[in-house]
Amino acid sequence: MSNDHPDASQFDQLPQAGVWLVNSQEGLFIHLKPDASTEQPQFVVLSTFRWSPVLGQPVRQQRLLHSLGVELWKNLQNTGWMHCSPPLR
Repeated sequence: MSNDHPDASQFDQLPQAGVWLVNSQEGLFIHLKPDASTEQPQFVVLSTFRWSPVLGQPVRQQRLLHSLGVELWKNLQNTGWMHCSPPLR
């Protein structure tokens, strides 16, 4: 069976479209993707959204070093955040 979502434990790069994680207990979605505003892939953008049937504007957005973004992605999955498809916009 194929998996459309990369496994963070074996993956040190983020796909260009980014990855989505959800935490139903916290009521939050997170989108982590490479920063398109720079030519060098050294930064990622972390966007946090509230749980909603239709995705609104992020409640928080921050820029991280790529290595910190990948580490955060791995740590979140280890603490219960689940991979998900992008919510509807």
